[in-house]
Amino acid sequence: MKSQSLSSASQVVWTFRQAGTEEWMPATVPGGVHTDLLALGRIPDPFVADNELRVQWVAEADWEYRGVFEASPAGRMFLVADGLDTLAEVYLNGQRLGETENMFRTYRWPVDGILRNGQNELRILFRSAVKYCLKRNAEKPLTPKTGMSLEGSVFVRKAPCHFGWDWGPKLPPIGIWRDLRLEQVASARLEDVHLRQQHRNGAVTLSATVQAERWDNAPLVAHLKVTTPNGRKTYEARVPLEGNRGELAVRIKNPQLWWPNGYGAQPLYDVEVSLEAAGTVQDRKQVKMGLRTVELVREPDAWG
Repeated sequence: MKSQSLSSASQVVWTFRQAGTEEWMPATVPGGVHTDLLALGRIPDPFVADNELRVQWVAEADWEYRGVFEASPAGRMFLVADGLDTLAEVYLNGQRLGETENMFRTYRWPVDGILRNGQNELRILFRSAVKYCLKRNAEKPLTPKTGMSLEGSVFVRKAPCHFGWDWGPKLPPIGIWRDLRLEQVASARLEDVHLRQQHRNGAVTLSATVQAERWDNAPLVAHLKVTTPNGRKTYEARVPLEGNRGELAVRIKNPQLWWPNGYGAQPLYDVEVSLEAAGTVQDRKQVKMGLRTVELVREPDAWG
């Protein structure tokens, strides 16, 4: 799988505007409306004096981002958004791809037949989460008035601290806060990888459950590779997928365990899961993982 970042650092030209207005202004992606306006000198620093009150209008308005970029479509193409904050409608070359309502999750849309060879235009219209929350709360109040946080903020999947509290300002961000990219897939991709670890008799069994999405009937093989923190040793396993699913595992003897701060070291293993067809890697996911067990102990102790 190949990917093409659509961030400002990748030479994509981004602009933004308040919805319903004509003026497009330079933007930085990832980023947000508040930081873009502050960089342009359009709002005062909200963390100085009572400027927080002077910029409340920003989160109460709708905003639109526009990105212009070059692409060379090949194979299956997807637009992937790791973080849109929060209520957004996404359009590519004038065609609506979908909408979002959760700042924490990744969204993926197929763009075959929409993505052009050459110049493309991506537009993302952000609706005000403040107006949405107030409307929902007026329809069905769920929370008592506290005077510290926005009423109805529980109705939207957005960080609660954005809506203010006694220790923090009320400055709900709006914008593209994480990576935005194009992904090119040949015949299959990793739809989901679930990693688990079992500790027993001084060894750790690290297993992976793989779920694939495919577009042909070519045999697929899942490959699990685990590398020790010092990079000197690897553990590997391969298994053919049955349908779109496969399970595989490696056993690590004398593992280097991860400990909380103050109790020991925090070594991290490199874990790579790849999907192969005819010996060619179709997709790959990589993470760093600490080998540890977590247990909730509710027995009384000296502290309660």
